[in-house]
Amino acid sequence: MQIFINVNNDNRVIGWGSTRGNESDIEVTVSENHEFLNNPFIFTYSNGNLVKDEVYQQELLAQKEAETNGLTKLEEIMVALAELAEAFEQKKTNTQLAIVELAEIKGGV
Repeated sequence: MQIFINVNNDNRVIGWGSTRGNESDIEVTVSENHEFLNNPFIFTYSNGNLVKDEVYQQELLAQKEAETNGLTKLEEIMVALAELAEAFEQKKTNTQLAIVELAEIKGGV
């Protein structure tokens, strides 16, 4: 599966999509069940490969746990809903990009 990633100065993935969004996007091939597709922001790009940053992943998990421990049940639910909404928006954006790409292919634009 071909995807395009955007990385910051540290080569950490900060965005991705099924189509090129910027000239600086990097084309990468991943399998359809690659962990990147579920959790892209724990990966860096190095020597042509996506590399899972397990230390960074653990830092994020610890940060999330610390935040969760201080929350009420209602706040936990609100955080979960916000995370779901963010995931939905990402999938919606990816779908919209795919539709545009398909329209361009079919329309010959």
